[in-house]
Amino acid sequence: MNTTKIIVTALLGFFINAASAQQNSANIGYTSDYFYRGAAVAEESVQSSIGASYELSSVTLSAGAFTNQAVENGSDVYILTAGASTSFADDLVSLYGGLNHFEDVDGVSLFEFALSAGLSTPLSPTVNLYRSFDDDLFTWEIGISHKFDLEVVGFCLHALYGESELTEALESDYFTAGANLSKGISDNAEVVLSADYVDSDITQDEWVFGGAVSIKF
Repeated sequence: MNTTKIIVTALLGFFINAASAQQNSANIGYTSDYFYRGAAVAEESVQSSIGASYELSSVTLSAGAFTNQAVENGSDVYILTAGASTSFADDLVSLYGGLNHFEDVDGVSLFEFALSAGLSTPLSPTVNLYRSFDDDLFTWEIGISHKFDLEVVGFCLHALYGESELTEALESDYFTAGANLSKGISDNAEVVLSADYVDSDITQDEWVFGGAVSIKF
């Protein structure tokens, strides 16, 4: 918990300093189930998040906080992130490096380094690599997505495959695929509906449905 307090304090300071950057966002929504890297964490849940970013020359500094609160069955989760990103080759390639802290209220916690790379090409491919500081375990993911402008609504298809080391001798692989529908309700707010299929070798396959309101300020 000491690590959590340190990160929370740092994030609060960042949010206060970045408030004038006008690149902040907040979300609140509902999901029928919550999975984390293929592992079932909770059933029906309320989720909320807040994020902020600040442009510093060619680098974007960012920080975020996410929480999943189980309605009945499952665990409450908090995720804190902070990092920096940049792009080059006329924004064709983007890179991100940062720190993640995952905390399950029931006792499981994870502090890790995150590295991501993406291409602004058809299907927007991304590669994510995570390394935990406590036990030197790795997780890697590769994902694709494509957005369609349907004028009336926004529509996005996405898919992701990942492998995560649970212990030095045990690995888990997982796959998700789904779609999002988004509709603006004001100049700085939109409603998002989602449906995702989750396939993992450590839990039963599941369809996950959700809805959220996203605000930029």
